[in-house]
Amino acid sequence: MSTKYGLLPSELLARASTMDLQVHYAVQLITTRAERIARGESINDTYSTKELESMHAKFKEKRQ
Repeated sequence: MSTKYGLLPSELLARASTMDLQVHYAVQLITTRAERIARGESINDTYSTKELESMHAKFKEKRQ
């Protein structure tokens, strides 16, 4: 947001309301998602059950 409006982050935090920041964050997420779709990349940022189980198993092995 600071690069778009030419403000330092400290100025932005001092002058922007919580609603400004929330709206900007939502727009940023939508823009990023649209760019990923255009490039043909996955927009799913979550882990599958198998990936989570694998990570959990690796963690348990390290702790033993």
